Amino acid sequence: MAKRKISKFQRFLYILEYIVVVPIAFMLSLIPWRISFFIGEIIAGILFRLPLNFKSLCFKSLDIIFKDEPLTEEKKRIIVKKLYLSVVRYGIEFVKLREINIKNYEEFAVLDGYENVGKALEAGKGLIVITAHMGNWDYLGGVPALLGRNVAVIINRQFNPYTDIWLKNYREKYTKMKNFYNEVGDLKKIMKHIKQGGIVAFVNDQTYYFKPIFVPFFGLPAATADGPARFHLMFGAPIIMAFSIRRPDGKYILRYEEPVSFPSTDDMTKDCLDITTWINKQYERIIREYPDQWFSLGHGRWERTKPEDFYDCEWDPY
Repeated sequence: MAKRKISKFQRFLYILEYIVVVPIAFMLSLIPWRISFFIGEIIAGILFRLPLNFKSLCFKSLDIIFKDEPLTEEKKRIIVKKLYLSVVRYGIEFVKLREINIKNYEEFAVLDGYENVGKALEAGKGLIVITAHMGNWDYLGGVPALLGRNVAVIINRQFNPYTDIWLKNYREKYTKMKNFYNEVGDLKKIMKHIKQGGIVAFVNDQTYYFKPIFVPFFGLPAATADGPARFHLMFGAPIIMAFSIRRPDGKYILRYEEPVSFPSTDDMTKDCLDITTWINKQYERIIREYPDQWFSLGHGRWERTKPEDFYDCEWDPY
């Protein structure tokens, strides 16, 4: 994977962004929860009124997701407005991660099916957890890590190298999860973690730009990473689909589904396609149920649908 070149002007802007964002995040982390969420509602309302590309992509995505039972414009507007609130709320919860610990985590989240994690780890082959950008995925992996599980999460590198380092260090410090980049450079670390019986979490619901495979997603081909399928086939680590869903009272249900395993054949390519297709089907199920909590609704999941659309991608933009 080629390393992205940064001009002096871009570097200046990234440094400027860092010295603005990090102090603001710190100040927000000091504000009481109720006041933070009140401010968040105001921010979400303002952002929703702006003509942002994110919003237009949300409406297009809803048309694809619910093409068989089209939503009214009003229904789509309600979903997208709620999504803006979910995104802002997650940002607030992220900067306040340091307030959550093993003694008080039940004030923020409820575990559902957590026994499936222990069941899957009994084989001693590690565990692959697959989730989505939904609810609060940091809680989904962070709570088990606080409870003593050896958890690692695969992350995408941010454009800004300075905020990228800050985000990675902040998440590792306060969730106790190891963070590995979705890059060749961290491949050995990921493999070692699985071999040692650890849990590796993938957030695999967005477009993958570096040598993706194309599998159906809501009836359209979608560029997707086949990493979870490959690791499953290589090491025999069971797969658990897990999702974080926010309840009306603000708490999150951290749902861990039954572990599954797939047979390996002599055709790795076909096996990866079959497994990733199954994963996308699980995504479809949960996204249709909670579209207002799926952050990737505004990601532009179907903007590139053919291999030739990725010929110009020399590096992973995330």
